[in-house]
Amino acid sequence: MKTGVLFFTYVKAVLEHFQLPASPAAVQLLVMIAAHESGGFRYVKQMGNGPAKGLLQMEPIGLQEVVRYSQLRSTRFPLLPDLQAVHINQLVFDTWLAIAVGRVFFMAKPEPLPEPDDIEGLARYAKKYWNTEAGKATTDDYANAYREHCL
Repeated sequence: MKTGVLFFTYVKAVLEHFQLPASPAAVQLLVMIAAHESGGFRYVKQMGNGPAKGLLQMEPIGLQEVVRYSQLRSTRFPLLPDLQAVHINQLVFDTWLAIAVGRVFFMAKPEPLPEPDDIEGLARYAKKYWNTEAGKATTDDYANAYREHCL
């Protein structure tokens, strides 16, 4: 069985534990990002001196966005740890935390998630919000990693 298939169950369990929205599209998006950003679930730190950490390869600026968003809506996240105390390096060792902050990151975005069976739409969403236009990854990179490691 492919790692990505197992990772679906893991992501869903983490989101449910923290009482975060665990729609099929949200789970698929996080799995897709991890499949690509971690090189097929193998790396938790960028090669070289890059700042991104964890299976999702969250950057410090992304973590700062999550902290700000969660502070404004603290009652929405009663089971999350104090995110102000989280250091980006924790995402390397605490996959639960990395998944939770990844989900909160996307909760802050105004555009709704694509349908769960829309792999190309999820890949475009990942590129737009996670990798951004300035990032090296392409929508095809996300979609191909998902197909290779999760289907």
